[in-house]
Amino acid sequence: MSATLEIMRAPRILIVIPAYNEEKSVAAVAREALASAPGVEVLVVDDCSTDRTAAILAAEGINHVSLPVNLGIGGAVQTGFLYAWEKGHDIVMQVDGDGQHPPAQIPQLLQAMREEGLDAVIGSRYAAGSQIVSSWARRLGGGLLGALIRLATGQRVTDPTSGFRAYNRHALEYLRRHYPQEYPEPIIAIDLLRNGFRLGEVPILMKEREHGASSITGLDTLLYMIKVIFAIIIVKIRRRR
Repeated sequence: MSATLEIMRAPRILIVIPAYNEEKSVAAVAREALASAPGVEVLVVDDCSTDRTAAILAAEGINHVSLPVNLGIGGAVQTGFLYAWEKGHDIVMQVDGDGQHPPAQIPQLLQAMREEGLDAVIGSRYAAGSQIVSSWARRLGGGLLGALIRLATGQRVTDPTSGFRAYNRHALEYLRRHYPQEYPEPIIAIDLLRNGFRLGEVPILMKEREHGASSITGLDTLLYMIKVIFAIIIVKIRRRR
């Protein structure tokens, strides 16, 4: 392929949707993601669900992989990243399967990546212009995480736990090898920034979960955030050694 044709070629975009027991929402999320932008592809990573998630995806002909064991969010997302790398995608996005990330806002992340020359973009609930739809405990915990990230990198990240993200192939090459298995979103934000990647945020409007319930609520949310902070500190100490 000539250099001219390579420049003119539209980027190949893969939307990775990690899902665990999301039988009531994941198919609709996948369909909306496919309709969000021209030429996008979807891969649902079924993290060994115990409900009908895999059966519904198969019945509707949605591209998916079903993991034989439950790997957690880090392993599920990294599975999608490995797939994207091997298939030669230029951009990979993470969209959660619970329906809280409206796929219609995918173009906003892609536009910011293109116009601002970013390697990674986070869809933020708390950036200017966003609609905040989370508890006080989650906002407080997110603020503590954001302060830690700013201390470690010098850059402000308003929504460090957001699972609505886009990465270019430069970032993907790193993520496929170094994606954390636990608490991946805040840890990878620090890793990318400290390794010279350009990371930005765009305001998004999240939806309330329509089906099921979050496994982390109330004061458990704040406790979870504190665990994440300690995990980040431990990871940094180990890597420094």
